[in-house]
Amino acid sequence: MPIFRNSVSQFFARFFLLIAPGWILCVQPLAAENPELTKLADGAYARIVSPDSNAVSNSGFLVLDRCVLLFDTHFTPEAGQSLLEAVRSVTPKPVRYVVLSHAHPDHTHGSQIFPESFVIGSTSSRRDMLENDLPSLKRTIRITQNQVQKLRRDLDGGETGSNRAQIRKQIRSLEDYVQSMQRLQIVPPGITLDDRLTLRDGRQEIRIYSPGPGHTEGDVILVLPSLKIAFVGDLFFNEAIPNVQDARILQWMNTLEILLKLDADKFVPGHGSVGSKKDVAAFLAYFEELKSMVQFAVDRGDSLEKILQDNPLPEKYSTYQFQNFFPTNIQKMHAELKALQISTAPPGKSKPRAPK
Repeated sequence: MPIFRNSVSQFFARFFLLIAPGWILCVQPLAAENPELTKLADGAYARIVSPDSNAVSNSGFLVLDRCVLLFDTHFTPEAGQSLLEAVRSVTPKPVRYVVLSHAHPDHTHGSQIFPESFVIGSTSSRRDMLENDLPSLKRTIRITQNQVQKLRRDLDGGETGSNRAQIRKQIRSLEDYVQSMQRLQIVPPGITLDDRLTLRDGRQEIRIYSPGPGHTEGDVILVLPSLKIAFVGDLFFNEAIPNVQDARILQWMNTLEILLKLDADKFVPGHGSVGSKKDVAAFLAYFEELKSMVQFAVDRGDSLEKILQDNPLPEKYSTYQFQNFFPTNIQKMHAELKALQISTAPPGKSKPRAPK
């Protein structure tokens, strides 16, 4: 039974237990968060967090004339409560709006702390949370409870000494996890958009819209034209290898081109520090290098196994977070390029086999 220790693995221990029914995990508690509250402009704040914390992903908030608007709510209700306390350190105004960048739980599972708020997100994010996130939560609880029962049978079977103490520790950890999951409420967007939505509060104009598929099918961003600030969620990983599990990388590259055309100077990513347009361009350049690397191997007819073997993470990205994601980045790019190769093969020409 794997024990997860580094930031990438801790995130997946929590995240994939919510989506992968076959996984049985020894859940490790995440560290208490120590976020950095960054003032971007008057009334605009980014909350930059460590991936080792119970928040996992960044959030932000806007202090408007009559209320507060949040962008994403972190990974746990506890982190959501801490976000509320951060808001309260700045203003007593009520939180009236919560904008969710996409459906992944590290951006949405703090939302239950804001029951009086209007939750805004894309139509596909609402669908994914209702059809995937909610059933996965129930599955997570069931899998973990089954694991507790198995460990209890091991105790009854005569385990002794240090093994017995370790099993009891694992049982306590899993039971604590079940209790936290049973308290979790999935809060999907009640206000949805397929294109764009504009809010006005006093002199502040807030543009919420979908620039196109990328990290997920339903990513939305929030732009403050007067302040030249964009909250872009996981469409932008700053100095970090991205999670591409639900991504469409080739379309993501086009979407990043759209982000680069925004009249914005500050870009708040889903993971990493607040960046500039130059940092967004560097993230796009990472995908371009990945595409070039994999395309060359695909054109040559290399197998996925050979591509993975021949292409370690380039040295220039050695300081990036989430380096364990790099093989899955290669796999996803390989799958998309192979699918493109098949779909664009000339008529009458033998098409290559689809990747297995």
